[in-house]
Amino acid sequence: MRSRRFWQDAPLLRPPPEATPTASVEERYQEQQAEQRLESLVDPISPLPAATPTTPAGSTLGAGEWAVVGREWPSDQTTMTVGVAPVSATRGDLEVDFAYLPDEERAKLGAVTPIYVDYQFALLEGERVYPTASAVQLILSDGSIADIPIIVGGMGPSQTDELCPREPAASDFPQEVGDVYQGCKTFLIPDGLDAVSVQWGGEAAYKTDGVRWPVPVE
Repeated sequence: MRSRRFWQDAPLLRPPPEATPTASVEERYQEQQAEQRLESLVDPISPLPAATPTTPAGSTLGAGEWAVVGREWPSDQTTMTVGVAPVSATRGDLEVDFAYLPDEERAKLGAVTPIYVDYQFALLEGERVYPTASAVQLILSDGSIADIPIIVGGMGPSQTDELCPREPAASDFPQEVGDVYQGCKTFLIPDGLDAVSVQWGGEAAYKTDGVRWPVPVE
């Protein structure tokens, strides 16, 4: 028989402490997406418009005025209404801004001046908006659309983001109506020509007759 002393000396048995709940992989992923969305949002250049009516093709808008356009997600035909507005246009220097390129590669760009056009886009209706950069254009004084730089090997983020921050991949995270994002696009202006307007074109009803704004003052 065990003595009473044994029971007095034995450690008290307590139930194990409750485990601290940990977030699941899915919960952590959702938190990360929510953080990415908040980090990408910007203040709108002007109050957002209503989702309707859409801006007719061929319209000319004033500085800071939003175009309202309907869009369709190509892969599954999800529809959305998006606001678009140019924000600024900054003239660069080819020799300085593209100094990281070998001389022979930079020479292939020709006698041009880079212009960096910042623009905003907003989700006015729907559940998500896919990138808008492909439809942002710069119209030159001869009526042509300005080229974008095409460089062998591409332009790495370390060389370009400071001059022309890329559009966030807004389609990669959840969005809410009223979200506003900003991106930038680089154009090359040949010597002897001027930039006369920014255009939303190149898709849907705006392919042949875009919406135009005056080039924002630098």
